[in-house]
Amino acid sequence: MQPLLGEKKKLRGVFGWWPLWQEVIPLEEDGRPDRALIVANLGAGVMIGIRQGLSAIMTASLIFTAAGVPELSDKFAFGITMMWFSSAVSALWYGLFGRMQSGLIGINDVIGILWGTIGGQISQQVDSAQIFPTQLAIIAVSTVLTGMASIIFGQLGLGKLMLLFPAPVTSGFLGSIGFFIFKSSLQISSGVKFHYLWPISFEDFLQPQPLARVGCMFAALAFMRKVPPLLVKAFPYPSVKKLGGLVCQLIPLFAFYLVTSLAGIDMEELTDQGWTYPKQGSSSPSVLWTSRSLSDADWNFVRTTLPSQGLIVMMSVLCTMTGVLGISGKFPRGPLGDPSPDETIDYDRELLTVGWVDLILGLAGGIITFHRLGSTVQLRMDGGTHRIAVFTCSIFCAGLFLSGIPIGHLIPTWFLGGLFMNSSVSLVTDALFSFRQLPKSKWSFLGWKLPSMEYGITIACIVVAIAWSPFAGIFTGLALSVFEFLWHSSQSHPVSGISAGHLSVGRTKRPVWELRVLRREGDRIVLLFLQGQLFFGSADHLSHTLATATDEARLKYCILSFARVIDIDASAARQVKTSVEKAARSGVHVYFCRMTPDVFQELSVAGAIKSPDPALRKVLSDRGINFESWQKAEDTPATFFEASQAESSSGIATFPSRRRMTCEFLPLGTGKFDAFDTESDALDYCNDLLLEEYCYKDVESYKKAYRLACKAGDRLAEGDFEDMHFLPRGTLDRLKPHCEVMNHLPHYQNLPHDCEPTLYFIMRGAISQFEETQNEDVIVARSGKLQTEVKGFTGRGRKRLRARFPPGHAGSLSFRSAPSFGFALQVVGKTSFFLTNDGVVDRKVLPMLQVSSRVSGYAEVWGLKRSAWDQLPADLRGLLQDFMLFQLADDRQHALLIE
Repeated sequence: MQPLLGEKKKLRGVFGWWPLWQEVIPLEEDGRPDRALIVANLGAGVMIGIRQGLSAIMTASLIFTAAGVPELSDKFAFGITMMWFSSAVSALWYGLFGRMQSGLIGINDVIGILWGTIGGQISQQVDSAQIFPTQLAIIAVSTVLTGMASIIFGQLGLGKLMLLFPAPVTSGFLGSIGFFIFKSSLQISSGVKFHYLWPISFEDFLQPQPLARVGCMFAALAFMRKVPPLLVKAFPYPSVKKLGGLVCQLIPLFAFYLVTSLAGIDMEELTDQGWTYPKQGSSSPSVLWTSRSLSDADWNFVRTTLPSQGLIVMMSVLCTMTGVLGISGKFPRGPLGDPSPDETIDYDRELLTVGWVDLILGLAGGIITFHRLGSTVQLRMDGGTHRIAVFTCSIFCAGLFLSGIPIGHLIPTWFLGGLFMNSSVSLVTDALFSFRQLPKSKWSFLGWKLPSMEYGITIACIVVAIAWSPFAGIFTGLALSVFEFLWHSSQSHPVSGISAGHLSVGRTKRPVWELRVLRREGDRIVLLFLQGQLFFGSADHLSHTLATATDEARLKYCILSFARVIDIDASAARQVKTSVEKAARSGVHVYFCRMTPDVFQELSVAGAIKSPDPALRKVLSDRGINFESWQKAEDTPATFFEASQAESSSGIATFPSRRRMTCEFLPLGTGKFDAFDTESDALDYCNDLLLEEYCYKDVESYKKAYRLACKAGDRLAEGDFEDMHFLPRGTLDRLKPHCEVMNHLPHYQNLPHDCEPTLYFIMRGAISQFEETQNEDVIVARSGKLQTEVKGFTGRGRKRLRARFPPGHAGSLSFRSAPSFGFALQVVGKTSFFLTNDGVVDRKVLPMLQVSSRVSGYAEVWGLKRSAWDQLPADLRGLLQDFMLFQLADDRQHALLIE
């Protein structure tokens, strides 16, 4: 069980997190130390300390001996001292301030390979006396820079951005490092320099002594890799599983000394024959600071290596992030004693913790350290659950550092080569077989599906790194990743879906004669739903798609929805503008809708959008877009008189202009707009243009009256209302005394809240049916946390338009407080007037009624309450029941066509 959880909370500190006592020492439920777990943690810490000590030898060899430079190889023992110091300090630091209490940071072979490569360059351009101090200067500078970069990235909150480094490049880089380690393993064990993967002198390599050492190296490699699984299979005990790998790693070394002891071979003789390094070093740890003199370094050369050091910094920060990601993925829950075992790891805080210790180590003579996935996994597997295990590892490494043991003289070169080769095989095989985790490409060769382009990037990184350098491999991988991204983006289709006006209509409720015309002529409208990230790589494809879509003789209007467009750059925006102008020359008008503020700005700056709809302007203004720079004429809504004059001058038949309303309004289909808030607004606009041309040239008087009511804001006469719905003349005159007549209702006025359901008859203006998100709703809170909009409520003040009902329609409204009838709050659909309380699903999400600004300057509605309904004459009630049944069926018919 996890003792004392919840009694204390983790506290943030300058360097990371302040440790809690329950994280340091395993505790019983009563708060006393758990002795058994303490012993397990101490043992795990010693085992990891041994691994860290051997890893320090490998890294020191990579930095100081892999390049084959005598001035650096002579400092191998010094390098081991430097590694042990760094291991001890980094383990202590993370034990104090790390978030993952059983995690570990330490030195890494990857960075050692990079420094070893630079060491080879130093020997070719710097005097021999300056080689060693120059190498130390480069190590110190890059370590300090890594610490500073990690701290800055952590403070700026850029931790997660580092995880965007392309995976194929990382795989290829690690694979190339594996090949370099492979070459270093052969070079260390044989004592012969290698060029790429073959020896410079085959004659020297084929001598008995080098071949014997290489043979011992491969034998040790086979033992390390093959025997542990066999042991676990033969002896399936937890102790064997935990310690088998470490024991098999040490047995070849013990066997070597056993053979040499029985044969009576002296260590000096082994050194003379190249089996071990010369006995060197100091018994005092002060050699780490007394043997270095950075003032003797060639600082001009150090400055020339700053680009390479920048790559070291980048790889170090990346390794920190990937290490944290791997550890948290391997152990998604914290160990015993963790006060918040399910808390998400703070990547920025991890960067700060590692950055501070790297800065200290860089100034104190150490090297770069970061998270070690393998060591942390092994520590947890060995039983390390608390910080005492990490402190034990630190103490063990500190003991090695303080003792000054000349361990380089005690470790055979072939054993170091075997340890290197073990890491090399893992890195190379992971890279070469990474295609197994990748999808197949569409190309094939002799019937075999080829791997994806990402695998090609990995191979290219490896080849370039082997031929030139690891840094060139990284640059090649990044360049190829950018090319692959552009290639895939240019090949992806910018259109996710298509529809037409005869299959989709807007949310404005229309009478049957208008719907018939739209079903017949609506195919003159096409809707294209764009998707993805539109940029210069996909601009040509986008232009071709728009040209194809608008190249139809019958087509008149094209609506582009940007709802699924993440972003658009200037090149794609200019291509859209060119396509819009080309379509206009062909007689096709292009309209835009559903844009984010960034997309809108790109399109408007490019000149594709010139006159956004007022509703869109309001939505974008609420989101931070300033329209003060737009022309004043565009900012002022046109009256119906101005709009009708403009339309008549274009040759389109219009109705005579009427007097101005009490409020200025802009009816649907008027004005010169090219961008709208939603697809529905754009469809309504285009539908009105089609209806103006194809529906109202020669119509009955009641249809003409209805059109005037929508376009000019006129009041619909009772007789015209009755003719629209096949009601006997005089029906509304009989009904009016039973209704509450509400006139001169301004725009955006909510219909009165009453305590009983009400049936409304719309005589002037329009009523919008909408839903509104509730501030207390869970989904609203979640949308805030996730920094996203609630689906369906993006736009006008977290509202969702269900339908817009113009003059001549009727609807009902009931309220939550209705005591006797309990009808649902469902507006302008007639449903609520007859829906009992037992049929209500959830009152909170039921729609509301509001006066629309799209039709007339104000609204006039008649409200028939349920109590008045019960007092109506039977024949009048029967007529209204038939009327509402017809409208319910008509509403359903219209709903089937809504986009």
